[in-house]
Amino acid sequence: MKYRGLVGTTKTVIAEEGAGALWNGLTAGLHRQILFSGIRVGLYQPVKNLITGDLPEGQNPLLYQKMMAASITGAIGITVANPTDVVKVRLQNQRKVLNMDSLHYSGTMDCYRKIIKHEGIKGLWTSWSANCFRNSVINCAELASYD
Repeated sequence: MKYRGLVGTTKTVIAEEGAGALWNGLTAGLHRQILFSGIRVGLYQPVKNLITGDLPEGQNPLLYQKMMAASITGAIGITVANPTDVVKVRLQNQRKVLNMDSLHYSGTMDCYRKIIKHEGIKGLWTSWSANCFRNSVINCAELASYD
């Protein structure tokens, strides 16, 4: 096996790609977290209120209502933030080609530009359906349980 655990993987990446490769995609990852988390958490309460309507004082929403609200806001959040996920993954997966110093993408904005140029705007929503399902389920588990 090429990669064995966290330490083994870290050593392999550093040996093959250099220490800087550990931070590939960091900027896009931060964009994703800020955008996705802001939307999913920020919309949760208003969406939950739309689902439950006005509740009497002291009455809490039912679990399925919380789960619905969290699933919806997770789907909305990743629909908006999917381009940042695509860019993050592409930057994390690029490698130096044939020991050349040039990388396919020189940075986050270059990655956005090249995806749009070569694949069109739709390229930024590659794998949206799988990403939407995954993030809806995760958001449902997190927010509904925290609430």
